[in-house]
Amino acid sequence: MNILICFKVVPDLNMLSDEDWIVNANLEVDISFARVILNCFDESAIEMGLKLRDEFQVSNSECYLTALTIGDESADLCLKTLNSLRFDKTVRVNNNKDLRFWPEIITEVISQFASKVEEQDVLLFGMQSDVGNNAKTPLLVAEKLGYPCITQVIEITKDSNETLKVISLTDNGILKQTITTPCVLSIGNAPKTYMRVPTLKDRMTYGKKPIEVLDLYDFDVSEILKVTYDTYKVKSLKKINNKRESIIIKETNSKENAQALYNFYLKERLKQL
Repeated sequence: MNILICFKVVPDLNMLSDEDWIVNANLEVDISFARVILNCFDESAIEMGLKLRDEFQVSNSECYLTALTIGDESADLCLKTLNSLRFDKTVRVNNNKDLRFWPEIITEVISQFASKVEEQDVLLFGMQSDVGNNAKTPLLVAEKLGYPCITQVIEITKDSNETLKVISLTDNGILKQTITTPCVLSIGNAPKTYMRVPTLKDRMTYGKKPIEVLDLYDFDVSEILKVTYDTYKVKSLKKINNKRESIIIKETNSKENAQALYNFYLKERLKQL
């Protein structure tokens, strides 16, 4: 089984203070000093892919694991870590454009890779990234490839060489399915999916394996770039005010605090009900 895990590295925005959120003349916020980390949902997707490969290996079945990301050299450290975790192939599509808000372009690259460069049976995605947060990419890729897509996946296990058991969250509870491949799986808030850490021996043995680097223009995206990225420009950028109005209750004891809370807030809410 061929499994493609698509991931994104994102800046660690927790490193920014309030004073760092300054919009420059190019309508950008300088985050060049922030370290890059794996998107949290993608980290879960990677670990679930590794667990699935382990199951195939236990049953002596073939499983070929590929990692794909789109970005600049800042992603190479993460790709080296995946090499250390014995991924069969790690691929970076070189790109220096800001594609955070253009899932259509990302979709084209991934779908063309999965159908024309190397045919894939299962595509794993984190459901959304910390930057952009559009949550569209897995769905658009599935539509482009004509594959079924399951969202909010929290567990994947091997059923046979061609079928998987997938558990996902729905509005009505937990859904358990046995599905055939090919398919696209979008990983949600999956428990116990912290990405494993490679051993020092594996880092020394496998970490130096070369990363395959492709170019964005190796894919047929020129027309989409012209229509989207080169046509639509950012007009304004401002920080969202997250402060909330509040009332501080300072009575002498808990009974008076509770009465004040009722008088100021709950009394009117109950009237509306």
